[in-house]
Amino acid sequence: MWVETFTGLRMTQLARLLKAVRERGGNGTMLGRPWSLPLAERVLMVAVYHRTNLGPGFGDG
Repeated sequence: MWVETFTGLRMTQLARLLKAVRERGGNGTMLGRPWSLPLAERVLMVAVYHRTNLGPGFGDG
């Protein structure tokens, strides 16, 4: 699946990451302008950013 290719994370790992972000208040304070993307897509986008721009180490088994 493309998620693994671009993030280096298996789907189960991404699901755990998303769960942790949700539990820690990942949607923020809900003040101000609302997000245009759902939380799952924002987490995925950050994971792809870390993989492509911060180099090796992120998502390596």
